[in-house]
Amino acid sequence: MGRLERAVGALSRAFARLGGLMILVIAVIVSIDVLTRNVLGISILNSLELSVYLFAVAISFGMSYTALCGAHIRVDVLYARFPAPLRRAMDFLAFASLAALSIFLFVSTFGLVVENAEHGTRSNSVIAVPLAIPQAFWALGLFVFAVTASLLALRHATLLFRGDGAQADRVGRFDASDEVSEAVDDALVREG
Repeated sequence: MGRLERAVGALSRAFARLGGLMILVIAVIVSIDVLTRNVLGISILNSLELSVYLFAVAISFGMSYTALCGAHIRVDVLYARFPAPLRRAMDFLAFASLAALSIFLFVSTFGLVVENAEHGTRSNSVIAVPLAIPQAFWALGLFVFAVTASLLALRHATLLFRGDGAQADRVGRFDASDEVSEAVDDALVREG
């Protein structure tokens, strides 16, 4: 499973970077729209509609990486005080729930894409975007998220089944020491 996990990790990282780029594109098109509206009195890019599509896709593209490295928001005040078996059971429940939710989101979104593609549904706006196009990219991000969440759940369950609780505790975790190590590694790569 190591090669598959590395491939999903690389894909998740690439998708997260694309999602970040989309956020930058949103900032640029909104800025251009504000400038043209104030200088020329017209909106040339319809930035509101485009930014909504880009934002939805950017979020779905970042979800996989967030789950993979544990960058999501957690409150560990009580969690850390629980005995290890209870923490591991809660982690398993969380991973299984995340996998189920991600699969549900992907399946629902994919159904929406297919339905809108079959009917040729377009946005009710000046640019009349075929909705299946941005929704397909949204579904792609959710697909990668579903694969990642399922692999995390499977990895965690496998480690628990083998009796390797300490390693199972590391699945989907990204603590402060990991963050410092990653920052140092990134700095060394940039300098070297």
